[in-house]
Amino acid sequence: MAKRESVAVAGGGVGGLATAVALARRGVDVTVIERSARIGAQGAGLVLCPDGMRAADALGENLGGRVRELGHLLRSGETRLVMDAAGRILAEEPMEGPDAPRLVITRSALQRALLDESLTAGAAVLLATTVEDYTAHEDGVTVRLSDGKVLRCAALVAADGVDSVVRRRMLPGTAAEYLGHASVSGCTGESTLERRPHTAGGRGVRLSVLPVGGGLLCWTARIASPPGVWPAKGPARARADLIAALTGWYPPLVDLIRNTGPQDIAVADARDCGPAPRRVDGRVVLLGDAACPAAPSPGRVVGTAMADALALADAVAAHDDVPRALAAFQREHRERTGAPTPTTRGRSAPDRTRGRDAAGERAARADAVVSATVGASGSPPPLPHVARKAADPAPKSPSSAHGPHIVLVGGSLHRGSTCDRVAQWCALRCAEQGATVRVFAGADIDFPAYRPGLAPTHPEVGNFLSELRCADGIVLVSPTYHGTVSGLLKNALDYVNDLDEPVPYLEGRAIGCVAVGAAAEGAASTLATLRTIGHAVRGWPTPVGVAVSQPPAPPSADGTAPPEEARLMRMLSQVLWMGRARLAAGQPPFLGAVA
Repeated sequence: MAKRESVAVAGGGVGGLATAVALARRGVDVTVIERSARIGAQGAGLVLCPDGMRAADALGENLGGRVRELGHLLRSGETRLVMDAAGRILAEEPMEGPDAPRLVITRSALQRALLDESLTAGAAVLLATTVEDYTAHEDGVTVRLSDGKVLRCAALVAADGVDSVVRRRMLPGTAAEYLGHASVSGCTGESTLERRPHTAGGRGVRLSVLPVGGGLLCWTARIASPPGVWPAKGPARARADLIAALTGWYPPLVDLIRNTGPQDIAVADARDCGPAPRRVDGRVVLLGDAACPAAPSPGRVVGTAMADALALADAVAAHDDVPRALAAFQREHRERTGAPTPTTRGRSAPDRTRGRDAAGERAARADAVVSATVGASGSPPPLPHVARKAADPAPKSPSSAHGPHIVLVGGSLHRGSTCDRVAQWCALRCAEQGATVRVFAGADIDFPAYRPGLAPTHPEVGNFLSELRCADGIVLVSPTYHGTVSGLLKNALDYVNDLDEPVPYLEGRAIGCVAVGAAAEGAASTLATLRTIGHAVRGWPTPVGVAVSQPPAPPSADGTAPPEEARLMRMLSQVLWMGRARLAAGQPPFLGAVA
C-alpha cells in the first residue's frame, strides 16, 4: 500500500471490529459504522474454534490473552449433559470434537475486547448509525449514512450481519429468510446448575446452556414460532412468556432464566440467506455474517470472520491498488476455506434450488404441464411416462416458479436393496417433474434408538430432520418385515417428535407409501401401518398406496409401461400435486407450538 487509504466498515460486530483492528494496525484510516447505540451490550454464548483463537492472537499482542481470560476453555474430556425437560439425563456427549481445544465466550465479551483493541489502534467508531446505500466509483466509494452524512473512502467492508444492507445492494434477491424459530438468550451467574454445558428439549423449545467464564452461564432458548412474534415482545415480556412456556420443566433450568435480568436478554428471529455467491464487487467486500451467515455454527463463522479480517488486511497492505487487493483476498479465502456454496451447507432453511440444474429443461416443461393442469381441474394430473415427450413450455404461474422438495426414505439396511432401488427410481421421476429430491437409504437412517433430546447431539439425525422440515412431500418405502414396517424406518420416524418448528410433526405434508415384498398379505398390512404412521405424524397419506416386489422394469418395445410403474406414477403424481399446493398456499396455520 503506497499511500494511506481510508476504509469504511459497516457493522460493529466481531467481524467488523476485527477488520478495524487489523486494518488500523497496518496504517489504514478506518471508520466503523454500527447501528446499535452501545457495542457489546448483549450477546449469546458461542464456541470459538482454534482458528478463531489463532486469529485473536495475531490481531493484537494482548487480545488473545484477554479473550482467554473472559472465556471458558473446554477441558480435555469435558462433556455436555443431554437432558429432557424434567431434568432426566439422557446422555453425556463429548464437547472436544476434532478441532479442540475450543473456548466458550459470550459474543458481547468478544466484541468489547475487539472494540478496545480497535480504538487503541486508532479506528473511529460511529454508533447509532447505519449504512443506507453506497455508490462505487473508479477511484473510491461514496457511503450514505442514516444521519444524512456521506463518507468518501477507498473501500467499503460489509460486516453488517445477515440482514446486510450492503449485500442486498450488491447482490439483489439474496434477502435473509426466516428459519422457523426465534432465539431468546441471556447470561447470569445466579444459578444452581453445574458450570458445564447442558442441553434440554421439550415441545417447541430447545434450551442450550454454556459456561462462559467468571462463574457465568449463558443460555439460549430456540423457540418454534411464526416470524416477528418473539422480537415484538421485548426482553422483559419474552422472559416472562418463556418462563411460562417452561412450566413443569426442571426447576434449575427455569430459575436460570428467571434470574437473568431483562437488560441481559436478547431476542431475535433466526434468519439465514446462505453463502454469498461472490464476496467482492470492485471496491466492496462482504465479511462475516453478511457473506456466510452463522446458522449452522456461530462459533465457526466468527472464527472464520476473524481470520478473514487478517487476510483482508494483509491483502490491502500488499497491493497498491484496492480492487486488486480485494480480488486477491477473495482468491485467498477460496483457497483457505473451500468457498462454501448453498449445496455444501446444512439446510437450516428451505433450499428450493437444489437439483433444478440437473432436472434442466425437463423440469421447466413439467412445471408448466402440472401447474396448467391443476389450475384447470383442481385434481392431480398423472405423471407422464418417462419416455413420453413432454409438452412445450407454457408460462409459469407464481406457484410453479419453484418445484416442491420431496424427501424419500428407504427402510432396509442392505445397500442396493430393492427398497433403495425403488426409492431411487421414485426420486428420478420426481426430479423429472421439477422437484428437488433427497433420498435417505436405509443405511443413512441407522440412528440410535429414539429417546427425546438425542437429535441435537447426532449430526446425521439433525440432517434428517432438517430435510423433513424443508419437505413439501415425503415418500416412505418399507420392506414387508413380518407383515409390518421395518424397525429401522419406524425408529427414524420416531425422531419426527423432535421437529421444533411452528408446524408440528409433518403437518401439511403429503406422504406416499410404498411396501416392498412378494407376499400380498404382508404388503397390505405394511401399507396399512405406513398410512397409520402417516396420520399419526399429522401428514396426509396419498389416496394411492403401492405394493411392489421390484423396481419397475424398462418399458416394452411398444412403449407400454409395466404395472408397477403405473401404480408408482399415480402415487407420485398425488405427492407432487399436494406438494405444489402446499407451496402455493404456504404453510398451514400455526398450531400447537409456543406462541
